[in-house]
Amino acid sequence: MGSKVADLLESNGVEVVSGGLDDGVDYLEGTGVPEALEGVHTIINVLNTRSFDKDAAVAFFEGTTRTLSAEGARAGVEHHILLSIVGVGQGDASDVGYYFGKVAQEKAVKEGPLPYTIVRSTQFHAYVPVLADQHAVDGEVRAPRELIQPVALDELVSLLAEVALARAPLGELEVAGPERYYMDDLLRGTLAASGDAREVVTVPSHGPVDVMVPRGEYRMGHELYPVRGIPLAD
Repeated sequence: MGSKVADLLESNGVEVVSGGLDDGVDYLEGTGVPEALEGVHTIINVLNTRSFDKDAAVAFFEGTTRTLSAEGARAGVEHHILLSIVGVGQGDASDVGYYFGKVAQEKAVKEGPLPYTIVRSTQFHAYVPVLADQHAVDGEVRAPRELIQPVALDELVSLLAEVALARAPLGELEVAGPERYYMDDLLRGTLAASGDAREVVTVPSHGPVDVMVPRGEYRMGHELYPVRGIPLAD
């Protein structure tokens, strides 16, 4: 994500400073952060962790974001853009530890000293097969009858670049794709199209079926999900 946004901004004549571990910047330890932020106007925070453990995810997202905010304020940064997830912070989002981490991250941004824009996205097209793997149990895929509205990654990248180029905080905004599905139907159609023989079993939802799709105004992408013929949600 970060490299895609950087490439797009650079193609628009924007000077981009890369601030990842490979660049010697560690936001948990705080090493290299002041140097990376020197002269920076806008932070685009797409830091991520692979951990789904609640305590680890909260520690990572909250810790890195508070470090970025504090050091950004010292460096004179004027805009903190955070990539987050549609449904986070609504009070009834998933109880997966990763989402608790994103809730803590949003809170840290809002409580921080920098003007901010939180861009919440639905799931990416390319990640849908990974969702199937995450819901696999004993050789079958157990998918809830919940709504999902996947968006193309490039459209999210374009939105993040657009927000950065605007150079002004926008508060909170959401982006989703143009088509809404039920997750079980989406996974079933996606696996069938790829020749994956695993059975998709519909299981009950443990919360609101619309928690991970926009409930209010949002930016709608235009790129359709690449697997066609999957039933759309009513």
